[in-house]
Amino acid sequence: MNPLYFNEYLAENYYRIHPAMAGVNLNGIRIDFGTRQQWFGMANRPSTQMLTLEYKSSANTTLGFSGVSDINGYHTHYKYNFTYCYRIFFNDEFWNTRRSFPTKNDNIQELSFGLNIGFSGTGLDQSSWKRPTSDPLVTQNLNQKQFTSFDASIAYVSTRFSIQFSIHNISVTPSNQKNIDQEINYNIKSNKIFIGSIQYEIYTDSGWNFEPSLLMQYEEKTLDNSVDLNFKIYRLIKEGRLWLGSSYRQNKIRLAYNNGSEMVHDNYKHFTPIAGLNYKKMKFSYQYTSSIADIGFVNSGIHYVGIGIQF
Repeated sequence: MNPLYFNEYLAENYYRIHPAMAGVNLNGIRIDFGTRQQWFGMANRPSTQMLTLEYKSSANTTLGFSGVSDINGYHTHYKYNFTYCYRIFFNDEFWNTRRSFPTKNDNIQELSFGLNIGFSGTGLDQSSWKRPTSDPLVTQNLNQKQFTSFDASIAYVSTRFSIQFSIHNISVTPSNQKNIDQEINYNIKSNKIFIGSIQYEIYTDSGWNFEPSLLMQYEEKTLDNSVDLNFKIYRLIKEGRLWLGSSYRQNKIRLAYNNGSEMVHDNYKHFTPIAGLNYKKMKFSYQYTSSIADIGFVNSGIHYVGIGIQF
């Protein structure tokens, strides 16, 4: 998956990774903002901001915007997309509820197609670096690489079963690099990311719902793939619902490190507990991601907080 994302899509926002999910369970306008923080107490620590906007412009059409900006020290990484999504309904009853989530009494059957067009890039800001001597090879300006790309997506959503598939980074930007090393680092025409996901909602008469889900991804450039195994529990309350869940991710690529006596190989793995609340037209969510492999990021883990509102 795009390295800017972890498991934020589980905060009731599959639109973050699937353009065809723009406008699902929506009647009007929806705004969703999230922030991911880590390495507390350290200067220039990594920080990621995410924003999605969805507007149901007609019964079958949704327009959207998704943006993510990641700052890590002097480095920046960003991706901004404009979305067009067209939805086909397979029943005569349009789901026109004021709720932002379905219940077992709804009759949802829809097929949608989504297309993102936008740009992504990276930057290195060296303007604040202090150097004892002037080095013409190191510029003090902001160095940036930017690419234009498309994301294409298809999704089927019903009251109980849903499935999505997307291709990210379908680049239309020709490479302008001078040598093979730069091609490897910057030519995103060979950096398509394929994402597929499945969810199944289990309803009960007691107000408890359960949702097992699966997400698989494959990255063309690194030849890496990973699997997310997810499970969420929902509890209906007056004017909303509470939800708890967890996610386990494992990547295919094995990392090598020396434990002092021998070389050891280990897959990247992390675990993410999830909590959230839908109340009236508001949504609140929290996630905490921690590595469970011998090679990880930091002991403090990664925090994600999200808030959404529907008009």
